[in-house]
Amino acid sequence: MPVGPANDSPAPGVNEVAAQGLRAGQRVPVPYYVKGLALGIPPYLVAIHLWTWILIVPGALATGGYDFRQVYAAAYMIRTGHGNELYDYNAQKEFQNALVSREDVALPFVSPAYEAWVLAPLSLLPFRSAYCAFLGLNLIALWLCFALLRPWMGNLRAIYPWLPGALFLGFLPVATALIEGQDSVLLTLLLTAAFVCLIRNRNFAAGILTGMGLFKFPIVLPIALLFLLWRRWNFLFGFALAAGALAATCVWLTGVPQTKLYAETLLSVAGITPIKTALALYPVNWKIMANVHGLVVGTVGKLLPPGQISAITILISLGVLLWTAWRGTRVKSAAALLLLAIPCSVLVSHHTNPHDLSVLILPVVIMLNVFLPFEEGKQPERAMARAAALVFVVPVMESYSLTHFYLGALAVLFLLWGTASAAQNQNLLSQAREFETQ
Repeated sequence: MPVGPANDSPAPGVNEVAAQGLRAGQRVPVPYYVKGLALGIPPYLVAIHLWTWILIVPGALATGGYDFRQVYAAAYMIRTGHGNELYDYNAQKEFQNALVSREDVALPFVSPAYEAWVLAPLSLLPFRSAYCAFLGLNLIALWLCFALLRPWMGNLRAIYPWLPGALFLGFLPVATALIEGQDSVLLTLLLTAAFVCLIRNRNFAAGILTGMGLFKFPIVLPIALLFLLWRRWNFLFGFALAAGALAATCVWLTGVPQTKLYAETLLSVAGITPIKTALALYPVNWKIMANVHGLVVGTVGKLLPPGQISAITILISLGVLLWTAWRGTRVKSAAALLLLAIPCSVLVSHHTNPHDLSVLILPVVIMLNVFLPFEEGKQPERAMARAAALVFVVPVMESYSLTHFYLGALAVLFLLWGTASAAQNQNLLSQAREFETQ
């Protein structure tokens, strides 16, 4: 698509159609089969979510505690003055067994210490009550994401008023994060708020919000690197300020020896250095990761030695990162750049578990909202809509073929291409302006 100054006119007719969903009493001319799929697929995925809560969660919560056990134990350790043992494997195992349930292997807590500090008040509650409280916090965060993105869901509401809500509740990575007591929804909220700040030219604030998401640094750091390559300095200043403050907080909470141990653990987990800590011994199933690493392991992992697997992963990830950076040089809007950076960061992240795909709800919703009206129109717009729809549907593999979840990386690559193509003109963000001027 052509590239031009910020005030260039977009492709004829795109803005007009995209804005119809925001005008009361008008409907978007979406094909009948799209309406049929919208009527069937999101409710079906919501039903999977509800079925899991009713039939599986109670028993699993009683025995193992899901992923929340590691966060809860770490929060308790910080609150009770055991921060100087936070990254000691034996200490983590002892606290998890005492506070949650006895397990042969501890679930490692390898997030920055500030996350446990922020969530420390939850450790005042018994484990199950804390799990429910964290679930409530995640639901509030999800509702805030929904509220912040409301200006970009006019076309979706015009198809069915309930469709935007069904998209949020039916996106299975979000459901997984809610069930497992993971923090991916909190990161999604921070990135959504950063997106809104970028729309309003508050780049410094957007950088701070993104930096606050460093509890998921494998996803957040590639975003910061891309903004560095794009020379978005105000964003980077905000990010650096947040990162510096959080790093100082982590050292204060755990001390220098534990900080050093944490760094050694991360290097070992990444395969950069030999394993030196027990935390790095926890088995990682790369085939459930919809990123470049998972895709390489899933396709050629049985044919090549680990060293070659790592080299191929690094080369492909670097290629994806540089391609994204190059495409971003043609994009004028910082908000559109964030939408472009998110699928790239998911792909090149060293760890991308199914729940980490929650952040993709931001580009998926906006892409669907803008380009669904072109499902029977021109090929580029149709492809962009289908890229977003595919990413929404593909995570259902988690329920039926989790060991092949790495194939989801292909859908994320498709979304990356679609977002890059859309971000080069004003179409992607036109609805924000339409909404604000009414």
